[in-house]
Amino acid sequence: MTDDTAHTLINTFTPRPGMADRLLDLQLKEIGVLRAAAAETGWLGNTVYRATEGDALVIVTRFRSEEAKAQWQASPEFAAHLDRIAPLVETVNSMPVRLAGAFQGAGEDTPLRLAVILGSTREGRFGDKPAIWIAGKARQAGFDVTVIDLRDVPLPFLGDPAATDAQTRAATDFAARLSAFDAFLFTVAEYNHAPTAVLKNALDHGDWSRRPAGLVGYGGVGGARAVEHVRGIAAELEMPTMQAAVHITMSDYLPVSKGETQLADLPHLERSADRMLAQLDWWARALRTARLAG
Repeated sequence: MTDDTAHTLINTFTPRPGMADRLLDLQLKEIGVLRAAAAETGWLGNTVYRATEGDALVIVTRFRSEEAKAQWQASPEFAAHLDRIAPLVETVNSMPVRLAGAFQGAGEDTPLRLAVILGSTREGRFGDKPAIWIAGKARQAGFDVTVIDLRDVPLPFLGDPAATDAQTRAATDFAARLSAFDAFLFTVAEYNHAPTAVLKNALDHGDWSRRPAGLVGYGGVGGARAVEHVRGIAAELEMPTMQAAVHITMSDYLPVSKGETQLADLPHLERSADRMLAQLDWWARALRTARLAG
C-alpha cells in the first residue's frame, strides 16, 4: 500500500469555556486567510469537525511531506496564527497518523453536503424559483442541502485594491465555508450569451477542486451558452460538471415567471433534474471517498 497520508495530523482543540463558537469561526477564517501561504510549503488541506457532544473541535491537516509540515510550522505565518487562536484555546492535542486501511461501508450512507448557489443578484431576478425547486428535489434525493444566495455574500472583485474590510472578511468567510461541502449546484442566468459577473467573481474567490457541480441554466436557449462558459471555468478550477444539466428555455421561463405554472409541473425539466442529481450523487460520493483516502 502506498502511504499517501503519512504526514497527516489529527488536531483536537479544547476551547476555553464559552469560546467554542468563536474558535470555530476563527479557525474557518484562518484557513481562508492562510491557505495560499500554507500551500506554498506543501500543505494539502484541512477538514474541520465540530463535536456533536461537548465543545471539542477536530481539524485533520494533511501535508505533502514531513519536510513540508516542518517548513510550515517554522513559518512566521503559522506563529502568528497560533498567537491569534491562543486566547480561545484551553488545550491542543496533535497526533500524527499513518494510513492503515481505507474501507467502504456505513460511511457511504452519510448524506452528501450540497450547496445550492444562487448565481444572480439582480433586482427582479428569476433565479429564486429554480433555486428553491432544485434544492427541494435535492433534499428528496437525500442530499443535505444549504442554499447560498450571493446577495448575502458581499464579495469584492477579486484583487480589487479598493475592497473594504467587510468585503475582505466576506471573501475569506466564503472561501472557508466552501470546504464543508461535497458538491455544488449553481443557478446560471444568461445575459449577453454569458453568465453573470457575480457568479464568475464567486467562482474566482473559491477553492472548488475535486468537488462536482450541477448546473441549472435559464434565459435564451435555456441558458446553454452561459452554462458552457461555466463548464470551461469549472474545468480550470478542477471542478467536474455533470453531463446532464437543466435548461429552462423561454417557453418555460415566461409562464413560470408570470406564476401561470411551476417548474415542478414541467415533466421534461423534472427528468433533466433527476438525471443531473443522480450523476451528481455518483460523482460526489466517488470524490468524497477519494478525498478522505488522501
